[in-house]
Order: sequence, then structure tokens, then C-alpha cells
Amino acid sequence: MIRKLGLLALGVFAAVFVLSGAGLWFASDQLLFPVWRGATRDLADCKPDLAKYWGKDCGNLRSTHEFKFEEVRVPSFNGYELPGWLIRSAENGRGTAKGAILLVPAGGSDRREETKYISFFLGRNLDVLTLDLGCQGEAPCPAPGLTYGQRESRDVLSAYLYLTDKYEKLYAMGSSVGAASILIALPEMPRLTAAIAENPMASFQQLIREAPQSQSLPDWAADLLIKLAMLRGRFDGLSSAENSLPLARSTPIYFIHSKADEIVSYRQAQALVELYTGPKTVWFSDKGGHAAIWDVDHADYENRLAAFLDSVQK
Repeated sequence: MIRKLGLLALGVFAAVFVLSGAGLWFASDQLLFPVWRGATRDLADCKPDLAKYWGKDCGNLRSTHEFKFEEVRVPSFNGYELPGWLIRSAENGRGTAKGAILLVPAGGSDRREETKYISFFLGRNLDVLTLDLGCQGEAPCPAPGLTYGQRESRDVLSAYLYLTDKYEKLYAMGSSVGAASILIALPEMPRLTAAIAENPMASFQQLIREAPQSQSLPDWAADLLIKLAMLRGRFDGLSSAENSLPLARSTPIYFIHSKADEIVSYRQAQALVELYTGPKTVWFSDKGGHAAIWDVDHADYENRLAAFLDSVQK
């Protein structure tokens, strides 16, 4: 009888272990291959929920014909080419470009997310380059998934170098993983005129530990999930905004974060603001979800952004 009870206990333990392992594996899948509002790697695929945020045809310029643009491919340090759209100010009736801006989408997203900002930047006579980073949209995915800025920052740096011999003034704007990628690469982009970082995370580890879904997990399970995701994604988590910002001191940064963000706490941006000793402007909005502050009030968002750009152009 005792032997049977021992075997039963062992069986229960094994079942719990297997189920826990399967849950952690599934969770790591969600981290490595996130999907924003049903976005797929097919840019022609436009689901209703995605269109609600990205607009007509989910911001696909090939379908909307809203702007004249050029399909480009930017060589990346990561060993592949980044597909993107280059939208020129002059070709869209806005006059000669005074510079260019790189728009970097959030993780699980793609270049269509940035379409909503194009008109604003063209109005300021800036050419616009928006890209799919590795494992996003139409970009290759030779390594397994998202690395929350580690590999993506090398894509950003590659795009920056692609633009430096073409423009005197260069700007970069990113959301979430896109924002973190810009901040990680910032020390290596000395010619950047200004950076706009919306809802950036301090680090991958902090993102997971503070996520609402992690609050029900014991600390050891959250740590195991972090290690599993990094192991499967082949990254070490050492590259982060919080590690890079102390090394960059001259580039003006506009930090934007919503206090209503349920994915990345605005307190992470607060910590990054305190870390950065260079010129900075901060806006903690009371409204707007993750990567959706512009959607709440377009005019207010763009007025604030215009004021920031005016301040760095003086």
C-alpha cells in the first residue's frame, strides 16, 4: 500500500512537472513570437481589430496608395536585409527634405503600424523610412524570434548607417521594443539629431517580472520563464535600455508613456528618464493603451511632438 501511495505521489509530481513545463514552453512561445492585434507576416492580411488601430487596409501603402513610396532593402549587421518603405517629402508635394526619420515598430508588429505618423513628418519636410525588423512583417527570421532589443538594436543601427550618407539631420522614433532598440543603439548613433521613445521597457527581465501575467507566478517560475525564453531565442538579455542610456549623453530624447499602459509600466520609462543625463523631454499621458497614445487624441499628440522637434531644431 505504501509503495502504491509512493508511486501515486510520484505520478502526481510528474504530471504537475509536465504541465508546468508545457505552460512555460507555451508562454515562452508567446514572448518569442508575439502578435499585435492579430497582425500576421502577410502585409495584405488586414483583420478588423487591426484596422481599428492602423486605419484603412491596416496602413498597407501598397493598398491605400496614400503616399508615393519606394520599396527598399536595408542590409543589416544581423546578416539579412530589412524590407521597408521610403517615403520622400518632395515626391509627396511637401518640398525638399530637411532630413529623415526612421520609424521603428513595436514587437509583434510591422512597418504598417507607423503609417499613421507619415503625414505629420512629411509636413515637417522629413523623408520617412519605416522598416520591418528581423522576424517582423516580411523580414527574414533566421534566429528564433524576438529578443526585445538585443538583435533588433543592430537592425536599428544598420538603418541609421544606411541613412547617414544621405541626410545631414536624422531622427528615430520607436514604440515598445522599437523604442528600446533605439535606446540600446543610441551610444553608437552620435549623429542622431533626436530620438522619440514611446512606452520603452527598461529591460526584458523587468518586463517579464512586472507583467500582470507574472504576478500569479512564484519568483522561481518567472525566472525560469525568462531563462527559457532567452535560451530558445538565443540572447542573453544583457543589451537593454537601462544599460545603454548611461553611455549616451548628448542626443535629445522625447520619452512618451501612458500611465494607463497595462503591458509596460510607465515607471520603467520613469526609471530610464532618471538614468539619462542628456537633454530630455517627458510626457506621461493619462490615457492610451500600449502603443496607442496617438489614437486617443491625434492633435494633442502631434502638437506635443511638434513642440519637441521645434526645440531640438533651434
